[in-house]
Amino acid sequence: MKMHFFIKLLTVLFLSFAITSCEKVSEDPYSEEDNIEEEIDPLELVNQYFTQEQQDMANTAKDVSYLTDEEKLVIFYCNLARLDGRTFSDALLNLRNTEDTCEKSLVETLDTTKDQPMLFPNEQLSKAAAAHASDIGANGLVQHESSDGTKPLDRISQYYQGNATAENIAAGTNKAFYIVRQLLIDQDVPTYGHRRNILSSKYNRIGVAIHEHTKYKYCCVQDFADDKGEAIN
Repeated sequence: MKMHFFIKLLTVLFLSFAITSCEKVSEDPYSEEDNIEEEIDPLELVNQYFTQEQQDMANTAKDVSYLTDEEKLVIFYCNLARLDGRTFSDALLNLRNTEDTCEKSLVETLDTTKDQPMLFPNEQLSKAAAAHASDIGANGLVQHESSDGTKPLDRISQYYQGNATAENIAAGTNKAFYIVRQLLIDQDVPTYGHRRNILSSKYNRIGVAIHEHTKYKYCCVQDFADDKGEAIN
């Protein structure tokens, strides 16, 4: 089943404090008539296909107080994909018979994704994500630079300084499953940078923020890092 609602995507990778790539923006017009969010209950599918042990392992954000329930679910779905990509693909995405190149690529990637380290929520990374989501949301932007021109690495390092850092931005929905789904499919992004960020074993810390957006209704910022970094208070 193809996702039709609009979501705008950006990704940038940082490694050893140097920007290594910046991804193409996906342009897929939003249509209220094509919205399929109500057709799928992803949590019901999770309960059917993932064991309680797997769900408990993936639910690393359940006890934190600084994330909303939907932000916690963003981490939950990312972790389920890292834990058992094939089950995640077959149970929640239903793309095995797709003819779309990006979706085919995702199925192939998830088929070989298994037992990756879980992403654990980090309060400082979440503060970084929240600050940027608020900024771009209020200003109608979808970009990694702040509205005042601050570079993403400089911005994130005000909150957390890690050896490996990455950021995903999506806009168009505030529903966790659809945020993660579209970032994984990575339509029209040749390097599949969003997908690589979500599934990469380099990262085991994450901050998430979902915020209202003046142009695209909602935006979500994900900031990734390793556990070798230092929180900046």
